[in-house]
Amino acid sequence: MGGLRFWWVLGALLVPLPALAEMQVIWPQGWEVSRSPADVAADAPVVRQRGVRVAEDGSQELVMEVTRSRLGSGVTVSVENVIVEMRKALQKDFMRQGFQAACSKPLDARLGGLDGLEVRCGISQNGTEVLKQTVQVALGEGAAYSLTYAAPSERYADLAGEIESVKAGISLR
Repeated sequence: MGGLRFWWVLGALLVPLPALAEMQVIWPQGWEVSRSPADVAADAPVVRQRGVRVAEDGSQELVMEVTRSRLGSGVTVSVENVIVEMRKALQKDFMRQGFQAACSKPLDARLGGLDGLEVRCGISQNGTEVLKQTVQVALGEGAAYSLTYAAPSERYADLAGEIESVKAGISLR
């Protein structure tokens, strides 16, 4: 999953209360969670929380990341354009690493209580799917939010309950 670092560059300290009021994530017990940046202010332009569920062998079994990006006043954002650009970036990033990413068209989705869109991707190498990744985007009050999560294809169905548990613990505004 090293190619996913494009989406998951993070630090490791708690988000202060004003920022938490806009983006709350309740992570299941046993997850390794990091937050960035280290010195988050309520007006920080970008805030990320990343959770990793580690398998018994020490490998990353499931990685989920929630990001809040502040929007400038008067800025109009198209969720459709954002999700399409994120899909293109994901596909290009994997292609540079020798993988193929086949992604769905944008689908309606809910993210932390907000209406949004999602794309689902199957990541293949030499014709064999090795990874599944989903990207969701939604707009809130003065902020854009994204959720991305990925897991090995052979474990994805088994991890569906864990994915839904994390998604149910996300609250955005």
